[in-house]
Amino acid sequence: MFCDTPDIWFLTIRDTGKVIHIRGLNVDKELKVKEYFPNIDDFSNDDIIEVIHQNKENLTSSHKINGRWENKYLSIYHMPQIKTLFHLACKVGKKIIGRPLIIPFKEMGLPMDEFWFNIAGPGESTGWHDHKNSSVLSGVYYLKVPNESGDIHFRKKNDDQVVEWKVRSETGKMILFDSNIEHSVPINKSNHDRVSIAFNLYCLPLTISSNSDEYSSNKFYS
Repeated sequence: MFCDTPDIWFLTIRDTGKVIHIRGLNVDKELKVKEYFPNIDDFSNDDIIEVIHQNKENLTSSHKINGRWENKYLSIYHMPQIKTLFHLACKVGKKIIGRPLIIPFKEMGLPMDEFWFNIAGPGESTGWHDHKNSSVLSGVYYLKVPNESGDIHFRKKNDDQVVEWKVRSETGKMILFDSNIEHSVPINKSNHDRVSIAFNLYCLPLTISSNSDEYSSNKFYS
């Protein structure tokens, strides 16, 4: 149990250890994939989803993968309460890597939002991809995960073999992982949307040109 500022949040950490065994192989899990269940005051998943629906005309998309718009962006102006989630992610991430972290967004005067929404409808999936080299950690927080809507899968090279494993996607769960780990989500087999917030974390100080988009994610492998 990690507890910081009790009036704001409590955090339960669930981690099976530093080494996991998959298909007879040992995979070093330390600093790789961490799972959390934050309980944050004044933060409602349903409220965030409602804000998304109310601002469909303000959503922008970055690219199509497998026939659907993969990342949907909405200004933090419309939902300032997610700053509390980002603050928590940065705080926990600092405990993982030992350095201050930040999740950039435009209201900081930067050119890109480094958070976005993934809304996968029935029959939709997310192909294999990783995030950019300049971010140190990436994360996902699940706003809504219907049954049979898909768990998140990870893969990495272990010597000459590719090892793949999955982590259960659950409403209210936050996962942090190394940005260079490839991950995907299989087909949503439910009758409802799976909705999540994804984000990238960068070390401070953040050195980036005000007219650069170098920390925009776009590396996908189907």
